Amino acid sequence: MFKSHMSRACLSAFAMLPATALLLSTAQPAQAQLTLDGTLRLELAHNEDTSVNTKRFRGSFDGLVWNDMGLQLDIGVGKHEHHESTQPSATLHGYYRLDDTLSYGVFLAAEDRRPGNSYFYGAEVTYQGDAFGIEAFAAYRDDIAESTDGGRYGLDVTYALPAAPRWTLLAGGVGDDGAPVEQGFGYLGARYEVRDGIDVGMTAGSTDDGAGIVSALATFTFGRGATFRARDTMELYPGY
Repeated sequence: MFKSHMSRACLSAFAMLPATALLLSTAQPAQAQLTLDGTLRLELAHNEDTSVNTKRFRGSFDGLVWNDMGLQLDIGVGKHEHHESTQPSATLHGYYRLDDTLSYGVFLAAEDRRPGNSYFYGAEVTYQGDAFGIEAFAAYRDDIAESTDGGRYGLDVTYALPAAPRWTLLAGGVGDDGAPVEQGFGYLGARYEVRDGIDVGMTAGSTDDGAGIVSALATFTFGRGATFRARDTMELYPGY
């Protein structure tokens, strides 16, 4: 069952959408018109060290709301087979699109994470060229109902092969510090575009304690896709 504070965080994020729509409806023709972009993703992961499996579904919904200013909302839910309850999360990004390749943003993420719940307040940047892409973020972690806190930092890189443009190589890593969440994960992988808007992929990585994790994912993209990756734990630490 979702925690009450998690429900309030999700409801607050949803409550912003009607206000955004109202703002768009009253904007002058010269201002940005809402075009909803985003992604839907299903990911299955397996921890080779513990034999634990996880599964997760996430939807990201993105659009410019005023000139080059945009909002992105990520809603995700995951399941760790050692826990009976699900693990919901929500992230709200606000960003400025400098041009078609470069965006800067800030975000607030909230998650119901075993064994505790946290808010993440962060800043992020992404660049996506014709072949090369890079995304980085840094965040402060505030543990709910606890006196602990910490940080989270991450980097993701993509490279579309010029000789095989349907194939994209993936690499990245994330780290958390500050007890009780002190962990790290790095990965390599690839994805293949089956057709416009649909791709499948696999990654293989290692945790800070040497456990190997493999994951398979399917992504459905509409419009330009999502500007940023989601920032919750199951997104960044599949199978952990």
